[in-house]
Amino acid sequence: MNRRELLGTVAATGLIAAIPTHSGATGLAGVAAVPPQADQLLGLLRSRAAARRIGRAYLETASHEADAAQLVSLILGDDAVGVDRVGDLRHRVAELQRADFTAGRTVTLDGWVLSRTEARLCALAAV
Repeated sequence: MNRRELLGTVAATGLIAAIPTHSGATGLAGVAAVPPQADQLLGLLRSRAAARRIGRAYLETASHEADAAQLVSLILGDDAVGVDRVGDLRHRVAELQRADFTAGRTVTLDGWVLSRTEARLCALAAV
């Protein structure tokens, strides 16, 4: 992956469907159900293939987060605000990214520094 692909993928991760999640939801046989917000988040990725590559690299360092429902919960958090427009989603992600960098919540993957939110969005594409 080159710098342009990485930056395009990172820029395209403005995709938070900031809707509160409900924890503990399970599907058949007690397996955690994938929240509908996962599809909303993934639907805004420009390149799922590039996001999957980044996500796999992140999950090598955070294998305990390799669950779609958990990733959606970690991304959206408890104080998520519902948004209807793509522009609002992108704005929300930008806020989360800035907050991550300000607080030092970053990861380094192949020499690139990403906010934890960006890395988790990419991980969602990989699970």
